[in-house]
Amino acid sequence: MTNQGRRRAGDRAGRGATPRETAQSGTDPSSSAGGRTARRYAAGGRSAKRRRRGWRKFVSLKAFTLYFLGMVLAVLAGVSIAYAMTDVPAPNDFARSESTIVYWSDGKTELGRFSSQDRETVDISAIPQTCQDAVVAAEDRTFYENSGFNPLRTIQASIDYVRNSGSAEGGGASTITQQYVKNYYLTHEQTVTRKVKELFISVKIDRQLDKDDILASYLNTIWFGRGTYGVQTASKAYFGKPVSELNLSQCAGLASILRSPARYDPTLGKQNAERFRGRVDYVLDGMVEMGTLEPAKAEKVKPPAVLPEQKTNMYGGPNGYLLDLVRNELLDQGFTENELDTGGLRIVTTFERKAQAAALKAVRNERPTENADQLRIGLAAVDPGDGGVVAMYGGPDFVKRPFNDAVDGAVQGGSSVKPFALATALKQGISLESRYSGNTLEDPSLGPPVHNQNDTEYGGPVDLIQATEQSINTAYVDMTMQVGPDKVVETMESAGLPIPPPDQDTDDLRHNPRVSIGIAPTPAVDMAEAYATLAAGGRHADWYTVRSVTAPGGNVRYEADPQTQSVLDPDVVADTTYAMRQVVEGENGSGQAARELGRPSAGKTGTHEDLTAWFSGFTPQLAASVVYFRGSGETGGTVTLDGVAGMETFFAGEYPARTWTAFMKAALEGTEAEEFPERADVGEAVNPSPTPTPTPTDEPTPPGEDESGDESGDETGGDETGGDETGGDQTGGDETGGDETGGDETGGDETGGDETGGDETGGDETGGDETGGDETGGDETGGDQTGGDQTGGNETGGQWGEGGTEGGTDTGADTGTEDGTDTGSDTGTDTGSDTGTEWG
Repeated sequence: MTNQGRRRAGDRAGRGATPRETAQSGTDPSSSAGGRTARRYAAGGRSAKRRRRGWRKFVSLKAFTLYFLGMVLAVLAGVSIAYAMTDVPAPNDFARSESTIVYWSDGKTELGRFSSQDRETVDISAIPQTCQDAVVAAEDRTFYENSGFNPLRTIQASIDYVRNSGSAEGGGASTITQQYVKNYYLTHEQTVTRKVKELFISVKIDRQLDKDDILASYLNTIWFGRGTYGVQTASKAYFGKPVSELNLSQCAGLASILRSPARYDPTLGKQNAERFRGRVDYVLDGMVEMGTLEPAKAEKVKPPAVLPEQKTNMYGGPNGYLLDLVRNELLDQGFTENELDTGGLRIVTTFERKAQAAALKAVRNERPTENADQLRIGLAAVDPGDGGVVAMYGGPDFVKRPFNDAVDGAVQGGSSVKPFALATALKQGISLESRYSGNTLEDPSLGPPVHNQNDTEYGGPVDLIQATEQSINTAYVDMTMQVGPDKVVETMESAGLPIPPPDQDTDDLRHNPRVSIGIAPTPAVDMAEAYATLAAGGRHADWYTVRSVTAPGGNVRYEADPQTQSVLDPDVVADTTYAMRQVVEGENGSGQAARELGRPSAGKTGTHEDLTAWFSGFTPQLAASVVYFRGSGETGGTVTLDGVAGMETFFAGEYPARTWTAFMKAALEGTEAEEFPERADVGEAVNPSPTPTPTPTDEPTPPGEDESGDESGDETGGDETGGDETGGDQTGGDETGGDETGGDETGGDETGGDETGGDETGGDETGGDETGGDETGGDETGGDQTGGDQTGGNETGGQWGEGGTEGGTDTGADTGTEDGTDTGSDTGTDTGSDTGTEWG
């Protein structure tokens, strides 16, 4: 059989066999004549395509490729569109906020600051290169190479985000640029949207800004812990110095803390200290890796010593009162709270650091401690002719007690206001020699009688020099009734002492003669302003505390322009000052403690019903006022001072005068002493014409023939001597033991009448003013002021006095000589007191 025949036979056999038989026989279905299907499998026919598995059943490779590329292009297009549509927003308010710094008058030394957060911006040039390198090594070592973000770190952060179920706790992926964008433009919200926006803006910022600008902005806005934002305030908080002064170790330390202040501040525990040391090593290694630090130098660097946190309130202590004044003054000038707290302003004040230290020391050293509960002290010092407040003490701690005793403590000024009543009289042509009542003053217009301190009676009229020197209330009220209380108020207000208007509880002080003895409330700062007017020769300027305000860019936002106005004639001020100098320099001055200043000064004590005690005064360079009172708030000045420091009566010439002197002495240290203008002798003398009740005398002494044995009548023991200037002003009579002796002012005023045969004793002290006369047996001659001043002539027998008798003194003059020997003091006697006439 041929081969062809065999194939045919086989085909036929195959067609006749069943499939199972075929399979069992092991015959390949493809070899059977009837196995077309098998052959189609073998040939890769259409049935093979229908058996594709997986995605290939539905999408061809080519289609998938096209689809994938389309998706990538769509995403890229979307990203591109989103990137193009993402604008760089305006900086947020928080990022732009910066502390406002308040400086002392030198414009360099910081007094304090206002802030919602503690931040101070500095230029990149003020940040040492080592600090810049340390921060880059700590936070973003690819900073100078990347384009605003790090792709690998971003992918890792995305993985962490998914692992943490949508939380970004893993952190560490953001570049310096991204951190800057988050702080400066965005918020700290942890969302994908914010993160994507942050990335887009970071890329744009990286293209728009120089790397140094980005780094500087980052370092000025980043949180460093301890309430500080920015590298400058952080440097001061951790190392007590500006960032420009940090060394390599401190720069590495600051960069280490930056990652997490709560974990790396080494002062917060041992674990933190260990982390800090490790972090410092990490930063130094990074600097070596970046090539910005030599390995050998890095090996020598030790972790820096970090200061413990100083949790202080900027308003704490006595300087808080100054900051409060500054803030309120600027608010009055139109600045807003937000500007002051976040505007980064630079404020230069009028406060002088040296003077303020002097004020604090004076109060601390002179303040009494015995029985001093509720004792309050206010002190203010003002620059004459300018009005700038150079120092102030308002209390020990503004935070604990914001009531400012120098500003809010408006209490009765007492006799401190008398100089302005005196200036009023001088303006009206009434001279210092004019005389007014020295005794208890009664008048229907006054209501209750006016008394002097301790109910002292001076025996008759006293001149305005003595009335000022010894602070005689009756004389000043008497004078005010003549010149007009409304005129006194005008002078006070023009000098800087405002008088409160009348209300339901107070009368109109413009019609009350007692206004000249200080019944109106006033704060120490206003009193200092008014005294500065006198120190400036009559030129007034309102007090203020802010000299200038400058914005961060250097634009001057505000500059003080003190307006001065001449309110008193210089000659009037010269005579007022002369009388006030006697308070300090006079033999019976009420403010003699101020002599310790050691330079020309003028001042005035002031008390009001034992409730307030003042000493106010000035030199040509500085005016200051000190007030003591008790009570708090509305009760201030209503609690008696008697008993404080164990004093039965609390005198203004004691603690207040000593406090003023201590302050002025330290504040003026190193300055040249200046003289006051000479007395101008303005006006004419106004003398009262009382009708005394004379006491008869048996044997009046003839004129010129008192018992001095010299030329005593007109020139000694008479007109000019034995009384007028000595044995008169405060001894043996008012001003003259002869000019108005034996009656008007002597043998009646304080001799042979009020005090004892003379001013104080039979003469002044001993048969004369001090010794046989005024100073030494006489002023110029044994008669001018000796044997006549207050002995045997000054207040003799009353030959020249209309109401005196020969009871003044009979001796002391017969031993005085023309060469001024000291002999009258042996024989002065106290015999005139029974016969002198008192003036009501």
